[in-house]
Amino acid sequence: MGILSVDLLITLQILPVFFSNCLFLALYDSVILLKHVVLLLSRSKSTRGEWRRMLTSEGMRCIWKSFLLDAYKQVKLGEDAPNSSVVHVSNPDRGDNRGNGAQGKTVDGTECHLLDFASSERPLVVNFAFSKLVEEFSSVADFLLVYIDEAHPSDGWAVPGDSSLSFEVKKHQNQEDRCAAAHQLLERFSLPPQCRVVADRMDNNANVAYGVAFERVCIVQRQKIAYLGGKGPFYYNLQEVRRWLEKNFRKETKT
Repeated sequence: MGILSVDLLITLQILPVFFSNCLFLALYDSVILLKHVVLLLSRSKSTRGEWRRMLTSEGMRCIWKSFLLDAYKQVKLGEDAPNSSVVHVSNPDRGDNRGNGAQGKTVDGTECHLLDFASSERPLVVNFAFSKLVEEFSSVADFLLVYIDEAHPSDGWAVPGDSSLSFEVKKHQNQEDRCAAAHQLLERFSLPPQCRVVADRMDNNANVAYGVAFERVCIVQRQKIAYLGGKGPFYYNLQEVRRWLEKNFRKETKT
């Protein structure tokens, strides 16, 4: 089968779920607009905030890109884990700069590779979003948070929400911007010190290799993909990760 035929087949497979996502956003916008109108008619002070539509041309491009990344991802269950190039980001809550899987002391901003943090004895949980499982399973597994291209930058496809639970980050123009955004994220949201943090390179090689786009989690064991989570946000399931860790390390977690 030729390259054009493969691309066409992938496009045809993506179209139904792409349109269903757009329909969901259209329904969401309709509900929010109706609520906004009702509050406006009732002269409520709640209408003073800015109303942002979710179904925009930029939003549709982001959704389409996310499905393409998932379709063309290099990572496969049971196969070798892509050793993507990343940049180390120091976690201020860590007491030192040394992880269980990484060799030697790592300086903030240093270029490294994802599998540098993997151990031959312990699984490496690679998360492209924040996880609450770190403290619970840090005795049996290593954890690595990979900060990728911002999904909802303030100057792009921004998502309305509670300002107390969000923070504004503009589109990353260079590696310094991305690392600074990662630091801002760490300062805003507490991350367990057992978790190492890296930022994807500006060529987004980790994002492309693992088909992340928004969120994804996988587990690397002996350089192989032992668990491959679904594409976020709808198929990002930390309960599956919990069950995998409990099943494979039940004795260790109970001791």
